[in-house]
Amino acid sequence: MARIKVVWTGEGTYPYATGGVSTWADLLIRELKNIDFILMPIMMHPYMQAKFPIPANVVDIINVPLWGTEEPVEYIRNIEFARIYQAKINTLQKRDIARLEPILIKLLNHIYRKEDDLEGLGDALVEFYDYFLEYDYYEIFRSQEVWEIYKGYLMEHYRVKEQDLPTVFDMIEGLRYIFRFFITLLPELPKADIYHSSAAAFCGLPCIIAKKKHKSRFLLTEHGIYIREQYLFASRRKVPLKTKEFLLGLITTVSKLNYHFADLISPVCDYNKRWELQWGVKESKIETIYNGIDVLKFKKMDVQRDDRPTVVMVARLDPLKDVETYIRCCALVAKQIPDVHFKFYGPEVDKEYALQCKELVKSLQLENNFSFLGATSNPAMAYNEGDVVMLTSISEAFPFAVIEAMACEKVVVSSDVGGTKEVLEGYGFIIKPKAYEEFAKYVIYLLQNPAFTKELGKKAREVIVAGFTTEDMVNNYWSVYRKLFESSLNSLPAVHL
Repeated sequence: MARIKVVWTGEGTYPYATGGVSTWADLLIRELKNIDFILMPIMMHPYMQAKFPIPANVVDIINVPLWGTEEPVEYIRNIEFARIYQAKINTLQKRDIARLEPILIKLLNHIYRKEDDLEGLGDALVEFYDYFLEYDYYEIFRSQEVWEIYKGYLMEHYRVKEQDLPTVFDMIEGLRYIFRFFITLLPELPKADIYHSSAAAFCGLPCIIAKKKHKSRFLLTEHGIYIREQYLFASRRKVPLKTKEFLLGLITTVSKLNYHFADLISPVCDYNKRWELQWGVKESKIETIYNGIDVLKFKKMDVQRDDRPTVVMVARLDPLKDVETYIRCCALVAKQIPDVHFKFYGPEVDKEYALQCKELVKSLQLENNFSFLGATSNPAMAYNEGDVVMLTSISEAFPFAVIEAMACEKVVVSSDVGGTKEVLEGYGFIIKPKAYEEFAKYVIYLLQNPAFTKELGKKAREVIVAGFTTEDMVNNYWSVYRKLFESSLNSLPAVHL
């Protein structure tokens, strides 16, 4: 069989950030050596440094920075300056806004739930893509004509609804969202057998274009449920109501487009599958593929550690991980076990939230019981420093932290989020999110009953070895890639010799 070519797309992850999705992507790409990958990472800005060595079977990288650019095309398309300049000349001589207007109106109709024609919206995105192969993206979006179309639509929308009209800030923010997020449609898309998106997000939009233009197959892997996580994020943001309404409408539209056009959806747990079914995905195109880990790397090992009862958590320091619950649990455990040590390993993703957590440690007088230890390059060693491992997230898919810790023979006490229960139930403890008193009760029991904890930890590893290894995950994806590749061959017209 010919080598399969896959374009992998991600948003804020591999290879420029650490975390569960990046770990998954690195394992997948590195292990599938007989596949040629092209990476298309959606980045915050064009100056990010890779956090992973790039595997030899990555034949190209098309970086797509959303911010930090005034001329986005320069950083995205590997084309000569003359073509960029010619697009500007074309734009200045003849903008042809009449061609763009129905595309923009159709998008706004979906954002504000006036239409539900995803197939038609997909065709409109192809027209959007083709339009900006001819015209300059930056010049068009800063034009008076586009502003008037957009502003007129919003003013009429709220007039008909008899609501207060949007402010200038609301309108500027909405158009800015479209301008920035739809930069994902600017790369010239290479022909490939499969486009593989790691989220039902803006990184899936190029997959839709490639499916329509190149007949590529579209595989969608869902780690977290993107739409749910964005709603949680938006609920915490202090932005005007109409701005939030626009953003959530845009996110909902993009997620629905991903679900509609994906040929196969591979959630990382059955919990995600339930969400996808609720959003109208046919069960026939969903195939759960669990994450897997290297059980030779993640195992019980002797490490240098404090001679104190120790609890470990490895996660990003951001609100979705609810580190405050971890800290409050520490306060309760310390009352029963005064020399307990709670360790937190992870990068500070949200600086304001990190400061808030550190202030909470001080206010609860936990300086002798709680340590922020920053990001670790060796999570296996971090897990082995603990007697118990915790995860307090309010949103997860199928967290690597849980299966990695279990492979290290650690009992995990985790919040009941995502697919955690699918691997942990019976071999650890599942707690309602934010219930720090309940977390503390189980942690105290485990620390005070080391023989039971040790025995349960051994059983936890057996579960991982039996079905959650790197080999299991890679074999499942290889099977899916082959299935999609063969279906693309079958769809080609017959050749008559």
